[in-house]
Amino acid sequence: MKKSLGRTVFLFLLLFSYAHAKELVSYKLYANKTTAYTKEAVTITFEATQENHTDNMMFSLEPKKSSDYKIILLNKKVNDNKKHHSSVRFTYLFFGLKAKNISVDFDFIVRTASDKAVASSFVDDHDDSIATQTHDTTIAIKPLYISIKPLKKHVDFVGDFTLKANITQTKINQYESANIIYTLQGKGYEAQNLQPIQDIKNVTIFSEINNLYKKSTKNGYVIKREYIYALSAKKDFTIPSLKLLGYSPTTKRYYTLTNPQYDIKVKAIDTSKLLDNDEYPSDRPLLDIEALKKYFIYIMIFFSGYLSAKLKAPLFRKKEHSKEYNAISKAQSPKELLFSLINLHKEKIFTNEVQLLEEILYKNASHNFNDIKKKILKKV
Repeated sequence: MKKSLGRTVFLFLLLFSYAHAKELVSYKLYANKTTAYTKEAVTITFEATQENHTDNMMFSLEPKKSSDYKIILLNKKVNDNKKHHSSVRFTYLFFGLKAKNISVDFDFIVRTASDKAVASSFVDDHDDSIATQTHDTTIAIKPLYISIKPLKKHVDFVGDFTLKANITQTKINQYESANIIYTLQGKGYEAQNLQPIQDIKNVTIFSEINNLYKKSTKNGYVIKREYIYALSAKKDFTIPSLKLLGYSPTTKRYYTLTNPQYDIKVKAIDTSKLLDNDEYPSDRPLLDIEALKKYFIYIMIFFSGYLSAKLKAPLFRKKEHSKEYNAISKAQSPKELLFSLINLHKEKIFTNEVQLLEEILYKNASHNFNDIKKKILKKV
């Protein structure tokens, strides 16, 4: 009797929760495909519309973490042009990492605030601010199921990629290096731990990865990346040929990326000829200027990424204290700062910061509030 009563109460509460959610907001969760291969790009969309028009409404959606998949927020589009009639669309990029039926779960929170509460959170011409009073409702939404199929072959890439090699020279002396750059370009799932050149016996290898471009899109990561190598040795050596296998979801075919092997000839230098037997210095230079130029170019290649980043940053930045700047600077808590961004329609610009603030509020994350606030103020 007690078990039957407990189950009845549980079902009643569950039905009440869904009924309350339906009165508060309507939503739908869907994907552009429900079947995909391992590491194939899938687009997931969540749309929510305000149904109760009494107060201001904001939405928070957080995908639950899982080792079965990787999911990235591509876009959050809010439409609140009409008062108390808000709607939102979240778009995610999803990759299934394991061949199985995957359940993709989300935490969905609806936050409501009265006009008075929102107005009181902005105090013009004052240094203090009042925290916005909100009512937060967690709504249980049905998970999205995606069937992930295994690939028939082990591949290095899933997507459409090219890999090209450019070598400066194949004949060097013992004090020079053979410089080679592999350029990876395309779209799909980024290759993990790709290293075009492995260890070569009796060869000293210096390497650097230069990310020229990387962006998350509905078709996967769009990538342009350089793998830079400088190799030196005392004897001839060979850079092995490269053969990598990929799968293209676009053409539904496997393909191979190849680059030839390079035979490097190393010319020995008689060190005795570098010594001058005369008591007086000769007119012949003791240093190989061309070799020094090549070493200088090599060093510059490795520091190019660092220097580029530094040169792009302005030496001085003048900050005008606009109303937006003042409103954000007055926020004294994660909730106040979050509402400031939403009410200023800045949530799309500060997607990462909004996510961190929501994690502090609803997951007790230990992110540093002051650091987040400083980053936002620098960009306003």
